[in-house]
Amino acid sequence: MTSKFLAPGALFPAQDSRQSGGSFLLWYQTMVLAAALGAIYANLPIYAYFLNPGLLPKFTYIGIFFLVAPLILLKSRSFGAYLMSPFVRWAACFLVLNLIHLGVVAASNSWDGTYLVDMHSDARQALITTRIQYLVFAVFLGFVAYISLNKKYLYVIVALMIVLPCAVILDFARPGLLYPLDTEGAVLGRAAAMFINPTAAGEAILLVFIIGCSAIKAKYRLALFLLAGAAVGTTFSRSSIIAWMLLLFILVFKRSLPKSAFITFASVFALSLALLGSFEHYVESRQELAAASSNILSRLDFFSTFKFNDDSSEERAGVIQAGWDLFLQNPVFGAGAGATHFWSHRGSTHNQLLLLAAEYGFFGIVLWMWLLIILWKGKFFAEKGPQMSLVFLFLFMSLFTHQMFDAASYWLATFALMSIRKNKDAAQRDSPGPFV
Repeated sequence: MTSKFLAPGALFPAQDSRQSGGSFLLWYQTMVLAAALGAIYANLPIYAYFLNPGLLPKFTYIGIFFLVAPLILLKSRSFGAYLMSPFVRWAACFLVLNLIHLGVVAASNSWDGTYLVDMHSDARQALITTRIQYLVFAVFLGFVAYISLNKKYLYVIVALMIVLPCAVILDFARPGLLYPLDTEGAVLGRAAAMFINPTAAGEAILLVFIIGCSAIKAKYRLALFLLAGAAVGTTFSRSSIIAWMLLLFILVFKRSLPKSAFITFASVFALSLALLGSFEHYVESRQELAAASSNILSRLDFFSTFKFNDDSSEERAGVIQAGWDLFLQNPVFGAGAGATHFWSHRGSTHNQLLLLAAEYGFFGIVLWMWLLIILWKGKFFAEKGPQMSLVFLFLFMSLFTHQMFDAASYWLATFALMSIRKNKDAAQRDSPGPFV
């Protein structure tokens, strides 16, 4: 990655990084963070599991934890300061709340007031335990970023700004190449690459682009933004496509993208409309997409009719109403963690805020609002454009996904990174000598 591509000062602090201690430790923490972020934002733990069920996702997370452990020991004072950071306090409250729910489920096999067909106690306990593990992992990951006085680990994010969109576009062009078409969770005709789920792929591409804006020069952002948009388009995820369009306005308004982006977007959009008929014919002509063509075309029709008349939209409307009813029955404490995953409906709420409200009640809503404030006050970005874009994406996608604190670990990783407010004095105070 050449300096011509990267923004000046994006990866290095103003002061000489040698002041922070031994070069080996700096190299080690950078490599650990880069490897962890690369695996998470490329969804490699879950992708590997789908290709080989023997490679459980937890193996990757446990391996990263063991790599982080020496840093906690060497930087004990910084770790103590980090434990008082806003994100860790938020995570601690969410952790305690989940432990309470876990104890109640284990003790009574029920939660008063729920409308669940089958409590599936063991499965619910496993889900809550997994949610806790993802949360703890995000905290440890945030610590490595907290003590990293330079951002050389963002090299991997810059690489993913190109790799992820290209992989998703390849998945659309050659379905079945990256994973079997009958893989559980895959949606025929909608590209997803390593994410299997197309909505998750769209979310990750947008998050990676926003984070990468902190490392690359402004003149390269438009090309990468268009590449991200092309990839998001092949997922046919309406939430991601609309989010990409709205991000354009935010980034141009805050001068993170040039005003010429509007002209470029208008030209591309006009060309897309002109070729829409040909594209529909192309989709219908592909035999391997025959079973999925009606779903894809109905999603395309949405952008001209703005009507939700497909099966996915009807399912979402049903679970949203069910989630709201569940919250009204249990407004204070909620129906219990995992409740919306084990009810009579096929899917959960497809809405993160509603899931927190339905499962954790008033406390879940408070946690969501608290996290929003933390992200708004984060100091990761030097520009307002990417910061506002990240906050917007969290707000907007909360209405369309319910996986932010579960399997979609790239969301929790983003929260941990974006909420960082460094305590440089603490980081320098316990830095080891040059012999490390």
